[in-house]
Amino acid sequence: MVEPAPRRLVEVQAKDPRIVAGLMTGTSMDGLDLVILRVARQRPWRFALLASAQEPMPDDLRAALARQGSLSLAEAAHIDRRLGEWFAEALARLVARFGLVPDLVGSHGQTLFHEHGVITCQLGEPAFLAARLGCPVVSDFRRNDIALGGCGAPLVPIVDCWLFAREEEGVLALNLGGIANLTVVPPAKRPELPLLGFDCGPANMVADELARRFSDGVLACDVNGELARRGRVRADLLAELLAHPALNREPPPSLGREQFGAAFVDALLERAPPRSEQDWCDLLATAAEFSARCIARAVARRVPAAYGCRLCVASGGGVRNPELMRRIRAALAPIAVIESDALGVPAALKEAIAFALLASARIDGIACGVPTVTGARRSALLGKITEC
Repeated sequence: MVEPAPRRLVEVQAKDPRIVAGLMTGTSMDGLDLVILRVARQRPWRFALLASAQEPMPDDLRAALARQGSLSLAEAAHIDRRLGEWFAEALARLVARFGLVPDLVGSHGQTLFHEHGVITCQLGEPAFLAARLGCPVVSDFRRNDIALGGCGAPLVPIVDCWLFAREEEGVLALNLGGIANLTVVPPAKRPELPLLGFDCGPANMVADELARRFSDGVLACDVNGELARRGRVRADLLAELLAHPALNREPPPSLGREQFGAAFVDALLERAPPRSEQDWCDLLATAAEFSARCIARAVARRVPAAYGCRLCVASGGGVRNPELMRRIRAALAPIAVIESDALGVPAALKEAIAFALLASARIDGIACGVPTVTGARRSALLGKITEC
């Protein structure tokens, strides 16, 4: 293989527009989302989607990452390399398929550990991307915000503002990944209202783990919400789930597998051991309702009436689950819920698009951290730059 000639940072900064790739793996650990955009250097950043792909995560990587609480330092280092190589191979295939030459890559990485406002760790060594593609890579987006006293998450609200802001009314931007996170975009005519963003609770994470346990690993998720659709919500369990301490802290913490991963599901199954297929369906129905109620409660508690939000724009893998979406629409009524595809942003790719745009802003030295979202002392430059 011929190594590409490296394109240096100064060359990338001079380009307008530039070709930027974005890579995202989420807390669901189901796969890698890739996009390649043409990005204009102007605010709000305008882009055209040139290519995209979604690749399932290799089984051995998913199994290794699922052991995050017991990994040795050496094991974590090997996973870091494997992920970096996988990211580079996947993006190289997409580039070759469409004949594109990226000037820049933004790679979020796979979160191994995140402690609210203390430490964060994303794996997927960016040097492999820089070496394979011959261009700078922006990664490790969260640590600068934490260094300035923020919680390091969520980081996508600024992009939601670029994509979805309206002149006269506020908009809710809901991302349904492993965790449900919400951005409250103020009306453009109300500059005194701050941009808000916070995690609500689990979206797909609990249901995905239940589906894997029910099927002995055959299913990675509750496909189309079919199992949940056949179930009945257990009110007793739902009340206990909604009382989870992480959901009732102020300010709301950033959430992940530490709160709602395998250990959470272990405790749920110990509390309500399923003895039949119907019991499993009831648990999945309860998990879907739990997600919807977490979102609705977050809106009721944390979205001021002054924002005038009558529209919720949903994205992320959860929009492919009709049963989850049905429950979210019921819980948020009378707020209308649409998928971001209706506004020209593919729902399954929004976060990959977001990290491509954040990478482009980082190269231009534009601070995109939002203190009203993360609690940082000031707006941080998001991401570190790797050249090879």
